[in-house]
Amino acid sequence: KRTKQKVLSALQKFAKGSAGLREAYSNVIQRINGQLEEDRLLAQRALSWIIYAQRPLMISELRVALAIEAGDKALNSDGVYDVEDVVSVCAGLVTVDEESSIIRLVHYTVQEYLVRTQLDWYPAAQEHIAITCLTFLSFEIFRSGGCADDKRFEQRLVENVFFDYAAHY
Repeated sequence: KRTKQKVLSALQKFAKGSAGLREAYSNVIQRINGQLEEDRLLAQRALSWIIYAQRPLMISELRVALAIEAGDKALNSDGVYDVEDVVSVCAGLVTVDEESSIIRLVHYTVQEYLVRTQLDWYPAAQEHIAITCLTFLSFEIFRSGGCADDKRFEQRLVENVFFDYAAHY
């Protein structure tokens, strides 16, 4: 399913049994795995960030996290995915709250299923998250060390939307 409405509708059909939910989510994962390799990998990475993040992520943070590759020395803005693409490849499992700009799963049972089956669909999820945070914090822009004052620190946060997450978690 590609929209929140369709996913919720499917969930209602399976509301009476966990076997039905497992089957529905298994079908979604099969659809994700059937996508082009780049789209499949993007979906796997996005879903892993959403389920394992230590706090809810704003879409701007997730977009930056997804653009970072091991060994990068700086963020390549040409590698940042569009919100619509991230949501689309996740096959209806995620939604963006328009008020808060938080990207989240459409239902708590999605997280339960994905955590339970993570070794099947993306075994390196948590390792990849750690490498992404360390790579980001190793960017050339941060080599100068800490900020001299609060104003510069606030500016660094504005210019580097993923900094707060990567530095704390």
